[in-house]
Amino acid sequence: MERPFLMHCKSGADRTGLVATLYLMVKEGQTVAQARKQLSFRYLHIRRTSTGILDHFFDVYEARNAQAPIAIEEWIKTEYDRDALTESFAQKQAALKFWQGWR
Repeated sequence: MERPFLMHCKSGADRTGLVATLYLMVKEGQTVAQARKQLSFRYLHIRRTSTGILDHFFDVYEARNAQAPIAIEEWIKTEYDRDALTESFAQKQAALKFWQGWR
């Protein structure tokens, strides 16, 4: 794709943020921490909602990458498990709701 280019999704926050984060990591060589700034409230992404699964996706990748470096494209192709990620995100959200109830 020629640059500059425009990415947009229905609301402009979550899918666009996901693709922008991946683009910055894969094509621009940015770290997860640098690139994931595309998934921020600045762009109307709210981590504590169901779209927080995108943040969880990068959290899981970042933890795996810390064990032994692996490119995100390789991780997605060989290790990423959508069902496991969805389940671990649901557990994380349930624990968060539990602890919020204790306040």
